[in-house]
Amino acid sequence: MTRFMMIACIASCAAAAEPVYELPKVKPLTTAEALKAFDVPPGFRIELVAAEPLVRSPVAMDFDENGRLYVVEYRDYNQFANPKGSTIKGCVKLLEDTDGDGQYDKATVFADDLESPVAVACWDGGVFVGVVPDLWYFKDADGDGKADVKKKVLTGFDRDKAGEAMLNSFRWGLDNRFHIATGPAGGNLRNTDDPNAKPVSVRRQNILFDPRTGKFETTSGGGQHGMTMDDWGDTFVCDNSNPVLHISYDSRYAARNPYVVAPSPIVDVNAVGKFPNLRRISPPEPWREARTRLRKDKLFAGPDEGGQPFGFFTGTTGVTVYRGDAFPPEYRGNVFVGEVANNLVYRAKLEPKGLGWSAVRADKDREFLASKDIWFRPVQFANAPDGTLHVIDMYRELIETAVALPPQMLQYVDVAGGIDHGRIWRIVPEKFERRKPPQLGKATTAELVALLEHPNGWHRDTAARLLYQRQDQDTVHPLRKLAKESKSPLARMHALYALDGLKALTQVEVLNALDDSEARVREHALRLSERFALSAQLFFKFDALAGDSDPRVRLQLAYTLGAIPKAPPGLLRALAVEAGNTPLMRLAILCSAGERGGELFGLLVKDRSVAGVRELLLALASQTAAANRGDEPAAVAAAINALPEADKDFSRELVQAFVAKLAPTSRNVLTGASATIFSDILTDARKTSINEKATPTVRAAAIRTLGLAPFADVKPILVAALEVKQPPLVQLAALDVLAKSDSTEVAALVLAAWPSMSPAIRASATETMLSRTTRLNTLLDAVEKGTVKPSDLDPARVQLLMKSPDSTVAARVVKLFGATAPSKRLDVLAKYQKAIELKGDAAKGKAVFKLNCSACHKLEGVGEAVGPDLASIKNRGTEAVLTNILDPNREVLPQFYTYLLTTDTETVISGVIAAEAANTVTIRKADGRSETVQRVNVLSLKSTGLSAMPEGLEEKIDLQSMADLLAYLGSIK
Repeated sequence: MTRFMMIACIASCAAAAEPVYELPKVKPLTTAEALKAFDVPPGFRIELVAAEPLVRSPVAMDFDENGRLYVVEYRDYNQFANPKGSTIKGCVKLLEDTDGDGQYDKATVFADDLESPVAVACWDGGVFVGVVPDLWYFKDADGDGKADVKKKVLTGFDRDKAGEAMLNSFRWGLDNRFHIATGPAGGNLRNTDDPNAKPVSVRRQNILFDPRTGKFETTSGGGQHGMTMDDWGDTFVCDNSNPVLHISYDSRYAARNPYVVAPSPIVDVNAVGKFPNLRRISPPEPWREARTRLRKDKLFAGPDEGGQPFGFFTGTTGVTVYRGDAFPPEYRGNVFVGEVANNLVYRAKLEPKGLGWSAVRADKDREFLASKDIWFRPVQFANAPDGTLHVIDMYRELIETAVALPPQMLQYVDVAGGIDHGRIWRIVPEKFERRKPPQLGKATTAELVALLEHPNGWHRDTAARLLYQRQDQDTVHPLRKLAKESKSPLARMHALYALDGLKALTQVEVLNALDDSEARVREHALRLSERFALSAQLFFKFDALAGDSDPRVRLQLAYTLGAIPKAPPGLLRALAVEAGNTPLMRLAILCSAGERGGELFGLLVKDRSVAGVRELLLALASQTAAANRGDEPAAVAAAINALPEADKDFSRELVQAFVAKLAPTSRNVLTGASATIFSDILTDARKTSINEKATPTVRAAAIRTLGLAPFADVKPILVAALEVKQPPLVQLAALDVLAKSDSTEVAALVLAAWPSMSPAIRASATETMLSRTTRLNTLLDAVEKGTVKPSDLDPARVQLLMKSPDSTVAARVVKLFGATAPSKRLDVLAKYQKAIELKGDAAKGKAVFKLNCSACHKLEGVGEAVGPDLASIKNRGTEAVLTNILDPNREVLPQFYTYLLTTDTETVISGVIAAEAANTVTIRKADGRSETVQRVNVLSLKSTGLSAMPEGLEEKIDLQSMADLLAYLGSIK
């Protein structure tokens, strides 16, 4: 077992070599006892669907067209803490209800010996299964209930150390594709039938997978474990601390224009915030009680923190929109989220908010479902054929990942507790009458078409999947009739997509749908219109929809216009004038501008007084300059030249935004007024940068503007700006300009100022020196000579350099700084256990935090939010906090890995990926500042596999200072 392997290697347990206390056991409940432990809302009851031994450690499931249930068993969860690897494997089971009583009574192992199976979806008599790092297809060809067709379809999905942030959630979409969440681990994906194909990065992306062809493409993604779509295809995800996140746009639209600077598509729509005081009714976890007891008996270091659980989002998973027809109507479209750490299910109502959503708490003074049983772990949900909501209960003693627990606790915790348990529950209204299982596998295609009008989303989705699977052209006529005549807006929309899946959709159906009385149908008709060339009829419809009463329709039109090259920019202008003050609308217009950017800019300049248009013009000037296509830059310059003198201030803003992205060799497009303005901008910047009466913020902005001038012209100003007497903001601005310069003089200028730099400034100077290989070697030369002290460099940067792909650099760094023995972390942890026993001073600890931690963490208004939020870290316990500080690579989610980004100018930027969109990557550097790079300018982006938080902080923080730091972190409310 993992826990025994861990005991043998943890030296810190030696201090507790007295009698070993057993974990205070809370035994698993029988299913009858578990039913009594639930608190369900009035008007509902909960029923058992399946339990051990039929299912064990279930994490995902899918109903086939005949109501049979495929369940994924992820038994090896938490077993990868074992240094020798896990010998326990998972499987896929096929469950059947042979006697029709509503409970599954027969289980067949459909596919066995699977390492980390985490998701499943039915297709063509078989199932697709996510088995990290692969996507497999399994099918039973001989009817014995076991898969004999086994085909690996995709490969390259990554795993995380905790085993909880990987590939997950296969959902059938309106577009006849499986939508698949890749989790924070992401990966580099390719089809297995093309070994020479270039892998596609799917980090922070979802993928759209065509089960008929095996091909995939990326789209907007995010979240951790859980992804769902509502009836109209709006997508939501979740992560540990955020129960409902909305994917606000499809990154494929942004990808059409690589020069768009797009925000993250993930929007937190949770209205109650991260600390909603969840109504947990379960007692503390045994390991919390054990920790408290051991401390009271002086067998475990640390203060008596108590064993109290927490009541906020810390383990949210399985976000699901209810789309069934069994619950009362007011529940339709509600979001249900499992909170595995609090043994409950949270419910929120999705309320429209602008072009997005707000997830508003639905239950007052209670949760929709809660259990007194701490083994209850609602990891996923499913909308069922009978219209009810099914809850997948992994039923584990410990749901926290083993790598998150302090090493010395592992001898008291059974990380495998419940590995052979698992339940599936069904939530039903009190007067619910059980329905017969469907037999859609036997349905005619005409019957499947009729099911597109069914009130239960499962029936519509399954019918749509079967229609796409069968490819029966005899359904074309009834589908066209349904698209035109159905009283159900959802059915009309489904019919359009079904026709598209049969390659039978024509402009006739689309043109008709663009006049639909339901706005959401018009919205989807616009998406489908992208399949066709622009006709006179289609243009007429587009022109009318530019003034549509529904903002979602107008937004979709703005995106759709980007797929139709011949669409005149006048339509984009009309949309900008109507709703340019909406950030999402501005984004859509920028995505669709494409090679019409210069022409659109010229049109919009005339509307500059309209709300939001000025912001749009500035962004359009910037992206047109970055694209630098044909005569577009000249068109922008000409439009600026035509602005009246009264708009001189705005003209300056436009010129600065334009030139900042324009290649120096193309600045000859600046003529007349625009050339004069640019000259004036540089002249004013020179004056302001040296004006000590100006505020540091204003001076810093002026220095950054001087980065647009030739290096030789501004070198004296940059040298003066690095002087110790200058305000920090001014020094940092100068370092920013130097970092982006390709001058060979930069390294010498930075090192000349190095001795007088403060630690914070020196951190940014280090980033400047590491940004190019020649500068890096110059820095190492300085360390070798003693002009730069080894302690001047942050431990995280030293670790990063030791992992350099340049073996010469790595060898030099090891020689200069010394290699760290792998076992040293355990020794350090053992030594620093004493810090838990010492009395700490929270006020002094805050100073320790500011000096050593604030570059990556933000607390009480101090620091930078690069790493995880520490506001609730004390709930993990003092010893866990100490472990995270001294052994940061033991548990690190993929989103906190350090990355090396190399640009096409061979500039190297290192840090955490703070944000990522279709066209941009934002790196948060070690000095706490961010830099955004367009993907078209990215030469390579590689993970180091290391936490951004460095090992070796013990070199800077002694025992008492550590005690102070722990006291401060424990004092945060």
